Amino acid sequence: MFFKLIKDILTPSMLLVIVGLSSCKKMIEVAPSPRLISSKAVFSNDKTVMSAVGDVYTSMLLATTLFSNNRMSFYCGLSADEIYNTASNTDYDAYAQNTLVRDHPSIQSSIWRPAYVALYKINLILEGLASSPNISAALNKQLTGEMKTLRAWYYFCLVNLFGDVPLILSSEYEVNAIMPRTASGKIYEQIIVDLKDAKNLLRTDYPSVGKARPNKWTATALLSRVYLFQEDWTNAALEASEVITSGAYQLVSDLNKVFLMNSEETLWEVPPPNGLLNTGIGGSYIPSSSTRVPTFAIRPSLLDAFEPNDLRKSAWINKNTVAGKTYYYPFKYKYRTTAAPLSEYNTMIRFDELYLIRAEARIHLEDLDGSRDDIDMIRLRASLSKTPAESKEELLKAVYTERRLELFTEWGHRWLDLKRTGQADLVLNEEKGSQWQSTDGLYPIPYSEILYNPFLTQNPGY
Repeated sequence: MFFKLIKDILTPSMLLVIVGLSSCKKMIEVAPSPRLISSKAVFSNDKTVMSAVGDVYTSMLLATTLFSNNRMSFYCGLSADEIYNTASNTDYDAYAQNTLVRDHPSIQSSIWRPAYVALYKINLILEGLASSPNISAALNKQLTGEMKTLRAWYYFCLVNLFGDVPLILSSEYEVNAIMPRTASGKIYEQIIVDLKDAKNLLRTDYPSVGKARPNKWTATALLSRVYLFQEDWTNAALEASEVITSGAYQLVSDLNKVFLMNSEETLWEVPPPNGLLNTGIGGSYIPSSSTRVPTFAIRPSLLDAFEPNDLRKSAWINKNTVAGKTYYYPFKYKYRTTAAPLSEYNTMIRFDELYLIRAEARIHLEDLDGSRDDIDMIRLRASLSKTPAESKEELLKAVYTERRLELFTEWGHRWLDLKRTGQADLVLNEEKGSQWQSTDGLYPIPYSEILYNPFLTQNPGY
């Protein structure tokens, strides 16, 4: 169905450009031009290609139902042991209870389809950049690096949510429409190739107002994360160290200011598409008033994991008491989507993650003192004492805990960590009992995609 849709509305000779929004103009610095234009026209000069690139960024946040906006954070938070929905909802219940079925609507509409629509656009732009003599060399290099970073980010999300997925690297929809699933290892190989290329192509300064478009350190940080997931400890530590020692970023001492736009801790942040709203994730988590029950509440096991006096708990978690019951909810973002000054952008990658990546990698490299130093950077910022962990096993447990408490409800970090570290069955059996099955670790391939493409197969359990 998705690839039929691509054939119908995005043929190789056309590219949909949706740039009639003020923040898009600010981000890409071109005049709004909402129209269909031929691919040749798109790559005729620097200004028109920037319109196409701007569409890729804008479309990430056009709707709050997209996983690239806020859905990945709370769908994965529900699937793991971070949050629960306070009222019954057929969509949220399936994630929170790990009872997804193969034709669950949001798997297709919020995750699979928007990801592959974005990848189609990215591939089309990369093809155009590679074949057009009309784009200035400096801009061509920059945009190629950006698009490869975005392609790597999308595939990193897909492979961790679904496992093997079709690896689409061109705009040839006839070929793509019957593409089988690609082994996860091959997908990771392509992600690493893209990020290495991007790292070499991108500059250290940002090509946009603020940090709306990736720079070299964005690609480097994402590459470090990918190496961690591949258990390539040496390269994970090396890439993380490059960012840490660059001097370009620092931990923000006031935890209430970490998620403000242009935070010193942010490596990449995407602004809302209309320039008027704050983040979709803030609107999803923060109740409309102090008398309202939040849509999503933090699970007791996460609340109990914080040590006394941990500033992350007081700064990043808020509560409402309604009808005598207290509900704790995520409060990293301080503003709801509307009725607030524009103060926050969607934070895609934060500097603190690099310390935690390097800490974990150093443990496996037998650099226990170095790992301890990295863990303490995060703990001291949270007003905690230095870690008491001494042995390799204790330090691994400590870094997993710090990842849980530092990155909660952000981009599915906890969900992905439970799976990659082999803790999912142990933790989620205890948290959810018989609701949890090992096969729940991967989401189902949308059934409509399998109907349309007979070469796709389903994940076990669905």
